[in-house]
Amino acid sequence: MKTTANSKLSILVVDDDENIRMVLRQSLEKEGYHVSTANSAEEALNTLQRSFFHVVITDIMMGEMNGVELLLQIKEINSLMQIYVMTSHGTLPHVIQCMQGGAYDFFEKPLKIEDILISLGEAARRATRWSSLYSRHSLSAKGK
Repeated sequence: MKTTANSKLSILVVDDDENIRMVLRQSLEKEGYHVSTANSAEEALNTLQRSFFHVVITDIMMGEMNGVELLLQIKEINSLMQIYVMTSHGTLPHVIQCMQGGAYDFFEKPLKIEDILISLGEAARRATRWSSLYSRHSLSAKGK
């Protein structure tokens, strides 16, 4: 399953559960993705200010700031950020709020890595198309 697109996609996993972060990191790195982790929404926002990521995968239910608030703050910073949410608490209203706020998809815990990989394949294709469009647009703007 390792592809060139995977190796170019950088992902930030945000969850207050260390086991979830570790399993996702190991599983996604095995598939060729670049993965960083954060144990809170606050840490994620700090990380996003220092580094670029194509995708954020975040838990909805966390400590001080939940995943819904994190999603909305990230979208203010970067409206094109591809954000996916995870939940184990049957929080349908939160999932709906995240989807309305711009999340691309949601995953229920216990997580099915196959489902996440399918969504990340789509994310990699989008990132490649956006990069190509941006490159063409930048080149045509320089030529003017």
